[in-house]
Amino acid sequence: MIVQKGSDIITKMISLDTSSSKTGWAKYVDGIYIESGVINLDTYQHKKKYKDNSDKRIEDMSLEVYQLLTEYQPDIIVIEKLNVGRNMVSTRALSKIIGVVYCYAILHKCFYYEIQASQWRSQLGMQSSKRKREEYKKLSIEYVKSNFGIDISDDEADSICAGIGYIKMFDKKEKK
Repeated sequence: MIVQKGSDIITKMISLDTSSSKTGWAKYVDGIYIESGVINLDTYQHKKKYKDNSDKRIEDMSLEVYQLLTEYQPDIIVIEKLNVGRNMVSTRALSKIIGVVYCYAILHKCFYYEIQASQWRSQLGMQSSKRKREEYKKLSIEYVKSNFGIDISDDEADSICAGIGYIKMFDKKEKK
């Protein structure tokens, strides 16, 4: 929700790096990073709970992400675009979670933007055709550590970097 305080308008944004087991999230106010975290359904207890029941894990992740959005009430949602190169089981699972986020955006009149990993990596100077997935994960962790001074997982780092990349993309467009 865009909140007006006096003559100031505050814009809240959340960026997501979704997965059926670990979803990274980052919150921003007026383009400034505030906090981040991970919804982790990949712990030992969760693995026991979801053994042979991935549909329940996807349902629970969808509900957790929806709850996060409901609590934060963002004006803008940035989510990493689905990479269709994955296997079909993963693609279907992830598309359900992304669908929940898209539905939230429609119902709450949020601006919704799907960002490709290559887009945010380009904005942060990381994109290269020679790099592998694991190297990108390390780079996003390093970026967050050097810019925010925090040690975090790759899921959380990717969500922060996706948000920063989105902000940089539109910052450049406004300055033209």
